[in-house]
Amino acid sequence: MSLRIRRLESEGEFHALADAWTDLAARSGQTSPFLSHDWFDCCWSAVGPARRPEVLVVEDGGHLVAVVPLMRWKERRRGMPVRRLALLECPDTPFIDVLVGGPGRPVAAALIEHFGARQDWDVVSLQKLPAASPVLKELEATLTGRLPWRRAEASVSPYLAIAGGWETFWKGTSQRFKKTCRNIQNRLERAGRVTIEEHTQVDAEGPLFAELVDLSRRSWKGDHGVAIATMPNMHDFFAALTRRASERGWLSLWTLRVDERLVAMEYQLRHDGRVNALRADFDPALREVSPGSALTFAIARALFERGGVHEYDMGPGVNEYKVRWATDNHEAAHLMVYRPTAYGRLLHLLDTRVRPGVRRVRERLG
Repeated sequence: MSLRIRRLESEGEFHALADAWTDLAARSGQTSPFLSHDWFDCCWSAVGPARRPEVLVVEDGGHLVAVVPLMRWKERRRGMPVRRLALLECPDTPFIDVLVGGPGRPVAAALIEHFGARQDWDVVSLQKLPAASPVLKELEATLTGRLPWRRAEASVSPYLAIAGGWETFWKGTSQRFKKTCRNIQNRLERAGRVTIEEHTQVDAEGPLFAELVDLSRRSWKGDHGVAIATMPNMHDFFAALTRRASERGWLSLWTLRVDERLVAMEYQLRHDGRVNALRADFDPALREVSPGSALTFAIARALFERGGVHEYDMGPGVNEYKVRWATDNHEAAHLMVYRPTAYGRLLHLLDTRVRPGVRRVRERLG
């Protein structure tokens, strides 16, 4: 198999790829919304002026066999200038994979050859690759002995397996867990009239979306600049995603209101029996009654009772409320590849030898 890689950098070229991309996803069986042209179209527009998106089109005799969406930018890592090339994403991307319609080894080899020939990068980040990805295994096998590389710290996403009925699941939880859930329900009901709804069609120009954005501004994320309302380009990203997800049947927006006021929400995409939580926010004014935890309870119970869902992915990162519910975790790998130049090898040495050594010394010294 002799593969050729074309690099597309204009938005028009990327849009023109939509039908071929969708056909490749169908042929490969990789039909997750997070690997769709729609998803990366939203990401493409949200990267901001400091980052430049592109897509690598991998072809065999003019026949599309893989697509690899990327973005590149300049940054400083610990005071050193670095030209970074990474898989295209937005901050809420749960995982990324290479869309491949055939054997992974030739595609991995073509990618590594492409990276080795380019001169516009110092470090390539292939981040959030699922641990079970066949392309991950092929990339690691191909990289060895060709380019300097390492595995960076993996990301972890807790999930709840939806198997059996709600009553069976509920009986299997601890008495402490049951008591905590009941206390949350009781406190919330004393705060006012509680209404919980699921929305699968949302107008990005309508009042519900505006309420969602306002809640994000009021949440703790608003003060930290990582809310939909305050993070650069996130309002436009979620507006575009909401339109597309509503059209595709992927959207599930859960809302919890107290006396008609929106105080908690969870924004999900669902497909093929899997529900992925992208964003969850709550009003800090009602922190004491834990509206976010109450909404998680309602969502989990509804997923058990309705059927058709086998997994509830609660989003990257481990915290207390996720651990309470999680059956297990999904792990995503992060490969870092270094350009085979003196500077690239220096960066590799710093990341693999110097900094870990300094960290060990600090730990021994307390």
